[in-house]
Amino acid sequence: MKHHHLRALVAIADHGSINAAARALCLTQPAITKAMRELETEAGVPLLARNSWGVTLTNDGQALLARARLIVCEIERAEAELAQRRGINESRLRIGVSPLPGISLLPPAFSRFRRVMPDVSVDFLEFDPPRLQEHLRNGQVDFGLTATQVLAADPFLEYSELSVYPTSFVVRAGSPLAGATSLADLQDAEWLHQDASNSYPVYLAGLFGRHGLPPPRRVTRSTSNVLFSTLMLETDAVVPLSLASVRSPYIASLLTPLALPENPPDIQVALVLREGAILTRTADYFIHCIRESTGLGNGSEPK
Repeated sequence: MKHHHLRALVAIADHGSINAAARALCLTQPAITKAMRELETEAGVPLLARNSWGVTLTNDGQALLARARLIVCEIERAEAELAQRRGINESRLRIGVSPLPGISLLPPAFSRFRRVMPDVSVDFLEFDPPRLQEHLRNGQVDFGLTATQVLAADPFLEYSELSVYPTSFVVRAGSPLAGATSLADLQDAEWLHQDASNSYPVYLAGLFGRHGLPPPRRVTRSTSNVLFSTLMLETDAVVPLSLASVRSPYIASLLTPLALPENPPDIQVALVLREGAILTRTADYFIHCIRESTGLGNGSEPK
C-alpha cells in the first residue's frame, strides 16, 4: 500500500465523494479513482460502496480507515519535522482539549511555547471525551488534555496526571440561592452540568442521600459550552465548577461559590497520548511548557 492510496481513502471518508476528495487533495478525479482501484486490488476486497449521492466505505474500508489515518498523520508529521530542521516552517501542532485545561493550563504554556517557536501553526481542538479518544488513537491530534474522570478506559492510550483542581458548587452572582448553606436549601433548584457520560444525576442522588434527602428533581445537561455558559450566567442554576475556573479574571465577578457541607470531587487533569506515540520536537516542547507551567518541570528543550 502506498501513501497516496491511503491519503485518497482518508480524503474520501472525510469528504463523502471522489470529486470532493480530489478537490481537497488538489488532484484530478481520475487520479483518485485510479488510486482507489489500485488500493482495492491490493486489499483484495471492496473498500467503497458507490451510490447516487456519493460513496461510503464498506465494513472493510472502515476497518482500514483507522490505520490509514494514523499512517497518513505520522507521515505528515515526519515530513513537517524534517522540513522544520531544514529551516522550512511547515510544522503544525494539533492539541485536543476540554474546557478546564483551556482555562487553566494552556494560556501560560502557550506563551512559553510561542517565545521559542513563534512560527509553528497550532490548532486547539475541543472534543467530547469519546471523540478525543478516537482522534488520539487515529493520530489526528498530537496529544490531549482533559479531565480523567470523563474518559473511558482505553488500552491504546497513555495517561499522565498534570494537576488536580478543587471544585465547588456555584451560582451566578446575585442569585437568590447565593446564601444557601445546606443541600436542603437547594432541593428545588436547577442543577446544571456538562457530564458527557450522564453519570452526574447518579452522583447527585448519592450526595443528597448521604444528607438524608431525596435527589433533586431538576437536573439539566448541556454538552454545548456556549449554552452551558449562558444558562450558568442567566439562570439560577447550581453548577459544579473548578475553583480555577471560578477564579478566572474573566468570570470571577460573575459567580458565587456556595458554602455547602460537601463539594464535588476534585478534577484530575491529565496529558493523554497514543500508546507508543513518537512525538515531534514541536509537540514534545509544548508538553515541556505545560509541565513547566504546572511546576512538574520534566520535559525537554527543543534540539
